[in-house]
Amino acid sequence: MALMNMTPRAALAMEDILLSIFDNGTANSSLAPNETFVQHYPSGYTLPQIVLASIAITILMIVVVVGNMLVIIAITTEKALKNIQNWFIASLAVADFFLGLIIMPFSLANELMGYWIFGSWWCDIHSAMDVLLSTASIMNLCLISLDRYWSITQAVEYLKKRTPVRAVVMITAVWLLSALICIPPLLGWKVAQQPDDQYPKCQVM
Repeated sequence: MALMNMTPRAALAMEDILLSIFDNGTANSSLAPNETFVQHYPSGYTLPQIVLASIAITILMIVVVVGNMLVIIAITTEKALKNIQNWFIASLAVADFFLGLIIMPFSLANELMGYWIFGSWWCDIHSAMDVLLSTASIMNLCLISLDRYWSITQAVEYLKKRTPVRAVVMITAVWLLSALICIPPLLGWKVAQQPDDQYPKCQVM
């Protein structure tokens, strides 16, 4: 009876309200059960995916850390392994050891969560260390390759020139060049946080 006594304009307004309520209810009911759950993770990963990835990559990190630590201990303690050729391998093991110990855990958390929760200060340090250790690892591999190449092609001459002092200079040069490359992130050369970003980001430019 009340609807019959309403004016045409009021009846149209009431009809619009009812239609909007019906549309909202239909849209909410059509959502899949896991769509609302996925929205809690900005990365887009579901909880089972995060758990499986965390377990797999944690095992990989343990292998990287323990394996390189054993290499470093073996070269520094065994007399038979204390030769100049293995110094380059030890330098590579040091870079990979700190990559697995310092860089990989925070990178894993950032990837799985979809945002950075460790603060801007550690973001700068982490970005610089990531560049430093990754570059040092690559350059140590290049140094090992050059050492093998020169040992084969210039066996007599190169082995005479490869003194402990020169080996230390070569390894030091690798780390110094890597350190120079890692300075830009500390000076702000990275992806800046956008004002409209809902979650904090930590990315190297």
